[in-house]
Amino acid sequence: KHSHTNPIMWCRLTALHLVLVQLVHQLPTVKTFLLPHRRHYTTTTTTTTSSSSSLPSPFIFYSAVTDNDTTEDGTARGQQSAPIRQHRRPKKIPLIAIVGRPNVGKSALVNRIAGSQSGGAIVADESGITRDRTYRPAEFLGENFQICDTGGLVFDDDSATLFAREIREQAMIAINEAVGVILVVDGLVGLTSLDDDLARFLRTEVAEKIPVVVAVNKCESEVSGLVNAAEFWSLGLGEPFAVSAIHGVGTAELLEGLFERIVEKKSAIQGFGTKVKTLQAARTAARSKGPLEDEDETDYFLRKYGLDPENKVLKKYEEALAAFDEEEQPEEINIAIIGRPNVGKSSLLNTLFGSQRAIVSPVAGTTRDSIDALMERPPTPPSTLPTIYRFIDTAGIRRKGKVNFGPEFFMVNRALRAIRRADVVLLVLDATDGVTEQDRVLAQKIADDGRACVIVCNKWDAVVDKDSSTYDTSVKYFRSEMPQVRWAPILFTSAETGQRCGKIYPAVDEAIEAHRRRVSTAVLNEVLRDAVLWQPPPAKRNGSQAKLYYCQQVSTRPPTIIVYVNDPKLINDNYRRFLDRKFRESLDGFEATPIRWIFRGRRVRDVMRSRRMNGQPGDGGTGTSYPFPHAD
Repeated sequence: KHSHTNPIMWCRLTALHLVLVQLVHQLPTVKTFLLPHRRHYTTTTTTTTSSSSSLPSPFIFYSAVTDNDTTEDGTARGQQSAPIRQHRRPKKIPLIAIVGRPNVGKSALVNRIAGSQSGGAIVADESGITRDRTYRPAEFLGENFQICDTGGLVFDDDSATLFAREIREQAMIAINEAVGVILVVDGLVGLTSLDDDLARFLRTEVAEKIPVVVAVNKCESEVSGLVNAAEFWSLGLGEPFAVSAIHGVGTAELLEGLFERIVEKKSAIQGFGTKVKTLQAARTAARSKGPLEDEDETDYFLRKYGLDPENKVLKKYEEALAAFDEEEQPEEINIAIIGRPNVGKSSLLNTLFGSQRAIVSPVAGTTRDSIDALMERPPTPPSTLPTIYRFIDTAGIRRKGKVNFGPEFFMVNRALRAIRRADVVLLVLDATDGVTEQDRVLAQKIADDGRACVIVCNKWDAVVDKDSSTYDTSVKYFRSEMPQVRWAPILFTSAETGQRCGKIYPAVDEAIEAHRRRVSTAVLNEVLRDAVLWQPPPAKRNGSQAKLYYCQQVSTRPPTIIVYVNDPKLINDNYRRFLDRKFRESLDGFEATPIRWIFRGRRVRDVMRSRRMNGQPGDGGTGTSYPFPHAD
């Protein structure tokens, strides 16, 4: 009743709601259905509820069991293999949440700590840019951790503040996952009532469990910075740190103070935040010539004269150095979700993730920055590392003429950058709207960047008057309207109901396999010979005609084939498409990836070598036997 006027009461209700959601996740019901290629996929669905509407209900885990007696990894027939689930962050990599009211520089501070000013969070001089929580890796004093950026917290739900309730829910999730919280305030504006409300909630509800520090941003001045920061002692959260996210002033002192409080509170794993101190102590002990505090006279005598067989001091020093070594990381498959605004990209992410990972609303342009969501497939023998699926939800991309310079310009750049760093791109279309010109532009962008692609036609449940021929007719329509990615598989899904969303994982696995596929040179040349016999290269009016000598695959991701010809200019686009089609028809495994064709002419020295061996044109083939000129 009083949740809108009392922020502490609202936060308590939100925390209770999150606990209830986690309890619901523990009640799975199993459902089995049949997918293509005669594989039975078992899904575990859990119904979740949320305060915001249009939240996808199924919480889906996927696992494959083949029809053979045993699978490739030795799993018996009918036995369920390891499911795909939400990726749990390792305890060795703790999370630090950054909260605060709107437009105080939270995203700028995240970029400064993470070292990602060029490709980090979007920063603009207006409130409401950040809405969803975003995670970024960071490193300080040899400690690896994650920094979580959240939207500006506002407790008044009025028409002027869009998605205020959803932003608060995202911030509460980040606080519950964190081992430490940084409250960012504005040193130029000074203390406000909203800062006081946030500090009161953090002091009474959060500070007892995890440390909370105050970062007074925009205090780059050495003269007035400390004076502006002194005003925030009244928040009751300890010493405020004067920092400048843009210039980097005070960020090291801020993290050092936070690490010290984390060690005192023991909110992270044992040893976090103490690597540098441990190394310094071990180095001092190794260089010391006198007795140490933790050794007696006998140990000191043995160490002094080099008679200690265990050499405990040197062993501790080596262990302290080994703590800085990077551990082997599991393989990550980047999957970018691309599409026009308001086609259901965030709804699809929430359905795959099983919770409210991204804010969803009927308003176009709800998603601002790129959002990463991690799903994990447990390791299969002989590998000991799991496979990580990193889904990247992006902002809707409008036509270039409608995008003005500003926040939307950087949102589009983040989305296009997500295509370049992705292994597989899910091109989301609206099944009710059909194919638009902007969809073709995005498809061409994916093909030009050489990314594997899966076309996801969303909102299939909204298509009316469906019959037995609607599916085949729709597939033919999308194939004909999008020739740029005619090789991509098509899925008709519904993010609202979860229909066919389970087929996305098998499609992604097949796309990854095709994107990394390599074919031997002998097989490629057999296919090339058959293609040339079927249709020779076209000839020009002057009688010149291309001659295709041989081909070879030189790289993967995407598969790149070099064809050696007499003159690359004689190969037109129609013959390129013919070769691409013939190779796809003759070779299996290239259904979801583009093939990059490079036509290379013969080098001058190769032409001269051929003339020395075969003679000049018209002389009857008499020439020097190269490379053995003395042979008859």
